Amino acid sequence: MPRTHHPAAASPVKDPMIDHFKSGWNIVKNGFVGWIVFVIVLLVLFSFGIGIFLWPNAFRAIRKASESQQGPSLGDLFNFDNIVDDAVAMIVYLVAIWIGSLFCGVGGVVAAVLLFWMPMLAADGKFAAVDNAKASLAHAKTIIGPIIVFFIVTWLINFCGALLCYIGVLVTFPLTIAAQWVFYTQYRHDILTTAQQAGVPTKP
Repeated sequence: MPRTHHPAAASPVKDPMIDHFKSGWNIVKNGFVGWIVFVIVLLVLFSFGIGIFLWPNAFRAIRKASESQQGPSLGDLFNFDNIVDDAVAMIVYLVAIWIGSLFCGVGGVVAAVLLFWMPMLAADGKFAAVDNAKASLAHAKTIIGPIIVFFIVTWLINFCGALLCYIGVLVTFPLTIAAQWVFYTQYRHDILTTAQQAGVPTKP
């Protein structure tokens, strides 16, 4: 009998980049005042150097808000259930970017692109802390173009917010965080599949 060919299932069509920001705005506009308070506290924590360890919690807050259609609470930011894994993941993230930046600064940009998914993967909790880096690297190198475009658009949006005496950042910052989570959810299945193919173990 002739062999029947079964084509591989095509990946779902990804939304245009602009739609990530539209969806992000739809998340942020619910409970808008709550997001402003949330961002102020997060930026203050960043100024003291500890906000980075709560970065995955910011994405968990976005995920919760997108599901509930409500604003965040500060309790979402100060949830320490996963603080050890989050802290280790973010230390790996920062150290990798710092080491990369020693190479004329370009290496830092490359590291930031290849580890782009790390904070969202940490928020998702599918991998051990260090394995988040492996999973991000395995997939991000296959879509470097879209990630760079996202970086540029995010920078431009926050730059415009900063021009308004930095007041606009209180709007643009949560918008870009939400858009980043939406961007991640578009590729989440592909990321997990690529990580599995690369032999990155998931948590039991």
